[in-house]
Amino acid sequence: MRVTPKTKWFAVLLSGIALAGCVSAPTTEPFELTIAHINDHHSHLLPMQRTPIMVNGEPYQVETGGFARVAAQIEAIRAQHNHVLALHAGDAVTGTLFYTLFGGVADAEMMNVVCFDAFALGNHEFDNGDAGLKRFLDALAMGSCDTPVLAANVQPEVGVSPLTPKTAWDSFQPYAVYQLGAEKVGVIGLDIAMKTKNSSQPDATTMFADEYETALHYINELRGLGIEKIGLLTHIQYRNDLELAERLPAVDFIIGGDSHTLLGDFSRFGLPSVGPYPMQVTNADGKPVCIGHAWQYSQVVGELHIQFQGDAVTRCGGTARVLVSTDAPEAIQQLPQFSAIEEHPEVVAKLQHYQAQLDEMTQQVIAHVDKRLCMQRMGPSVIEECGRGRHSDAHRVVAEAFLASSPQADFALQNGGGVRRDIAAGPLSIADAYGLLPFSNTLVEIQITGAELRQVIEQALDYALSAGGSDGAYPHGANIRFAVDMTADTGHRVTQLDVWMNDQWRAVDDLNMYTMITNSFLAAGNDGWHLLSELSAQGRAVNTYVDYAQAFVDWARQQGTISRPAEHSTIQFKAYTE
Repeated sequence: MRVTPKTKWFAVLLSGIALAGCVSAPTTEPFELTIAHINDHHSHLLPMQRTPIMVNGEPYQVETGGFARVAAQIEAIRAQHNHVLALHAGDAVTGTLFYTLFGGVADAEMMNVVCFDAFALGNHEFDNGDAGLKRFLDALAMGSCDTPVLAANVQPEVGVSPLTPKTAWDSFQPYAVYQLGAEKVGVIGLDIAMKTKNSSQPDATTMFADEYETALHYINELRGLGIEKIGLLTHIQYRNDLELAERLPAVDFIIGGDSHTLLGDFSRFGLPSVGPYPMQVTNADGKPVCIGHAWQYSQVVGELHIQFQGDAVTRCGGTARVLVSTDAPEAIQQLPQFSAIEEHPEVVAKLQHYQAQLDEMTQQVIAHVDKRLCMQRMGPSVIEECGRGRHSDAHRVVAEAFLASSPQADFALQNGGGVRRDIAAGPLSIADAYGLLPFSNTLVEIQITGAELRQVIEQALDYALSAGGSDGAYPHGANIRFAVDMTADTGHRVTQLDVWMNDQWRAVDDLNMYTMITNSFLAAGNDGWHLLSELSAQGRAVNTYVDYAQAFVDWARQQGTISRPAEHSTIQFKAYTE
């Protein structure tokens, strides 16, 4: 029987009193725990039309995911199994207009239909500071679920942060204990420390403790309370989960997020699986640890089955399933890796309510543009109204928005084809912003040396001139400047390459390492920016999962008035002539 919210919290409170010094009584019957889980839904509440799913070499275009199917799938898992925990491994928010316009309230309302047994804080929960997270958690608490929010290593300053006005655990707690039949299961929550501090926007006084040391501390605390079935609900990336599992004693399972990792037999369907579901490793005691991740964007629900004999894990099993519509082709519906399921009617009704508001609110004015900002993919404008001879003002302000979204980045670079229209003088609406930046791109931070930076700009310029290329590859940026001679030989077209650092322009040093913010399209090596793909493969790219249009909306709101830029990244331009 599933633990109710009241029972959950009673178990947590009781753990410090009645369980102290106790050890679970040995049982002869095996105990099976089922975990239904998601992670990184990032305000993706509506279904998606995916690129084709390949079955036996044939592509099928299928509607997938959506939070209404997530709710229905988890409800079905709860109905089919005893001893079920529904867990969310963080990054519920940031990524679509549902967050831009409703600040997490829509996400919280949908999550309260599911009634998760625990939710772990992710780095993007801090994108609007501690106060923004508090508003989201207040909305989550408005439901009847009383969902435990777990964050053992998150340390806002007590009496300073709105998250901790009185005590360290006012808004969340390190772990929860669940009574499932005759068994007790403890779950500890962890957020990725360095990334959250440096790549999101927590308050300056909010700190994040080391993940391993924190986990070890609370594992020992749970064991001292007699809890020996222990799991981690983490938002620290898949590779870190694997490492943490092997270093820690007593851990039986990890449900993770942050890396948007798809586990399971999906590669043959054209989906980016990186390993089996579940993944099994051994902990520091040499005992099995079952690990589950469930990809991203409300597309997958993981169903992990863990069998215990006494307190020892004897089997890891289960399946992660991509959710598809019930009108999906039979060839897909018959596959165990996919679940054709009706949308949950309560979630559908709530989403229709928010969608109606969203349609109206996209007309909301977020800034005023004092002069037309023209879009020029490559080279100076020849239009008088744009300021003849000026380079693209639209690209410049978009690059500034990227840079504002990533305070630790040294400069921003993007491609000419990533910005799709002029920015008209007058009021700027949210709909205008999404028309300006219409693609499904996110912002990616890349560690790049000066020599590599020079190389990737040369690659972009070469592609812009190649017969099969496009002038959409041309680079535009902020906090960076360069001269371009398109008549020069390949590899020698960019000169005077500078980066704005410490309030002055500095020549790029080939040996220095810089942090660049760009869009995910380029980070994948597209538009001829091939080197970025290689750097990503080396682990030198971090996807922030901030929607690039949302970053522009947030920046525009802060500006209030958007004026023509005083400068552009291209400081000299000599065009190629046949």
